[in-house]
Amino acid sequence: MKLEYGSKSQEYDASGTASATKVVLINPDGASVPIFLSPDKIELSNTELLELALEVIYQENFPQRAENEKFNTMGEKIAHVDDAVDKVNAVAQEVKELSETSRGAFLKVMMKLYEKGVLTDEEMEELGLFDEE
Repeated sequence: MKLEYGSKSQEYDASGTASATKVVLINPDGASVPIFLSPDKIELSNTELLELALEVIYQENFPQRAENEKFNTMGEKIAHVDDAVDKVNAVAQEVKELSETSRGAFLKVMMKLYEKGVLTDEEMEELGLFDEE
């Protein structure tokens, strides 16, 4: 059943205080569905009132479905985060491997310089190339 905005009115209690905003939804067959919202909603546009009234109907008739949709949305967001974490971990592993390769090449160059007498024992110690990691 397709519902459309019909009308709105302010409802008052016995003391004359606004007690609710009444939104009437209608369909082409002549059915009308009154929905009561908080009194301050009277200021909203007809489109906003329609959306709020439809949400009330939705929540009343399909409470579990609405909750399931929220969980599905959270599940999708978690899946995106998991994908991002996997990508970050893959890049971190690649960087680690490249770093190890670079460090190995650097150590070979330093050892060649040491073997040729370009670097002294003291300089090798100062560089800290062989410190424990």
